Amino acid sequence: MPVVAAQALTLRFGLGSEVGLQEVGSQEAASLLVEDVDGYPLVYLTVLGPEAAGGFWEAARRAAAAGEGHYLVATGASTLYSPTLFADTGTDTLEHLLSVVDAMGGPEAVARVVGFNEPGRFFLVDREGRYWDAYTGEVLDGETLARLTDDFHDTVERLAEEDDYRAEMAHVWACLLGEASEEECQAEDASAAAQEARQTEAELLGKLGYDPVSVQQVEAQPQAEGMDLAAMTGPDGELDFVRAQGVIADSQLRIFSSDGTMKPQYKAEHCVNWLCFGKYWIVEAQHRRTGKPEYDFIGQNWQYRWEYDFKPRESDADLDNFTLYALHGHGKVGDRPIGCAPAAFIRLATWFQFERHGYTGSSNIDWYGDHLSVGYGSGGYKGAGAKMYERNKALGHRMLALKRYVDGSGSSSVVYYRPQLAEYMRTRAFAGSGLTLVGDFVRGANRWLSERVSAMRIRGGGYIFLVNLVPYIGWAAWNGEVWKMYSTALNAMGSRNEPAIAIYATGGGSYHYSPVLEARLYNWRVKADVLVRVPANEKFDEIGGKFINISAFKLTAGGLYGLW
Repeated sequence: MPVVAAQALTLRFGLGSEVGLQEVGSQEAASLLVEDVDGYPLVYLTVLGPEAAGGFWEAARRAAAAGEGHYLVATGASTLYSPTLFADTGTDTLEHLLSVVDAMGGPEAVARVVGFNEPGRFFLVDREGRYWDAYTGEVLDGETLARLTDDFHDTVERLAEEDDYRAEMAHVWACLLGEASEEECQAEDASAAAQEARQTEAELLGKLGYDPVSVQQVEAQPQAEGMDLAAMTGPDGELDFVRAQGVIADSQLRIFSSDGTMKPQYKAEHCVNWLCFGKYWIVEAQHRRTGKPEYDFIGQNWQYRWEYDFKPRESDADLDNFTLYALHGHGKVGDRPIGCAPAAFIRLATWFQFERHGYTGSSNIDWYGDHLSVGYGSGGYKGAGAKMYERNKALGHRMLALKRYVDGSGSSSVVYYRPQLAEYMRTRAFAGSGLTLVGDFVRGANRWLSERVSAMRIRGGGYIFLVNLVPYIGWAAWNGEVWKMYSTALNAMGSRNEPAIAIYATGGGSYHYSPVLEARLYNWRVKADVLVRVPANEKFDEIGGKFINISAFKLTAGGLYGLW
């Protein structure tokens, strides 16, 4: 893949958000090829900003020193991979990368940069063949390296078996590189999920004041003469930002610009033919008071919100952190976390109870309304003509109902409390944390909603692949789930200005559920890409605060679910 494509995709990612339309000509960029473990091209890392001049390491150091206005994007370097896979809109990734390079002895000590399955996680290989984690600086042991290598090889084998996937990815790249005709680039996925996504787009375009038909006509001409990728390529084969500025200035496509007061900001206003292939959306749930996403309002990965007093009183059971404690007398004898899936749903329900009005103007939802008739009884949960919160009144009227169990009898008995939602979602212990499958997550959340006589439901798409637990699915089924994710982002964060729950891989075959407030969406006609910003407080430092692609086919987990 030519480096100019990586730099143009990096510009496209930030155009109108990280880079102003009139600032393009003053930008610089430098790219670094990241290989897979076998030495084949995997992704390009591109740093972009006004100070990002020189070779990659020099540009990275300049960008990290300058800070604001610089960002990093990982784009596919092969037709096997999606065009955009990871983005850090700040310099955190660069700063850690440079710190590890310095610890190794400088750029000359780096033999190559390698990636495996997880977007945003890279390794620096020294002259002795050791793999340094590019974020933490830790050197991989042989067992971990072997596992990462085996997992990657499994992924490549799966991709090699999917002829339709490889054909559609090659088609997307051919259109981006100007190697396909205009007619070929108008081909679209005809599946029901893709058609629903296009209908969702049309509705949102209309809501934002655009003419969907005119926008579609503009997007059907990705390779018009003088407006293609070649017109923005410099003599050195890299992106010429002055030329790119000229192409943008000469374009007449800005007639589709919104008035600047509406969100999300559809990128037709920055659509200059090559940048027009496929739709690109920036969607984010914004608080009306601040005009930006407020991450404190969706809680933290530690699965509680102190200010909403979800922690049961110490006098009740010494429970905190949405954690299940087994008790003997007054002493703890064991504990397990509830799991990220039930916690993510409660965090989203919390947002609807306490924050929705601040974002949308609609009323907050009282999940404990007086009309409800479900109460707490010694034998479990039963109708008692009481308020919903009375089912766990003894534990402080908390949203997360806890069910009391007694194991054994007499002085040897153990009393413990199990979160009801964890039972509904069939969350189980796995590798030291909670494991919740996608179908169980949806069914458990919707049961919780039904008990509260709510017409709202969890909706979206997603998939988790776990050896011996969940079978691998093919490209057609996965692509259908991706279109559902795409529609969910447009609906939740776009139309409704509300958070959604994302599922994403966190490395080592693990995955995580958490609410998200921002997404970047690509509609490549035959497929889609969905990137979400992982909240910075989710404890996954490499990807915290960054955008990751949750729809790439090679991932072990990905999903997006909204509540409406």
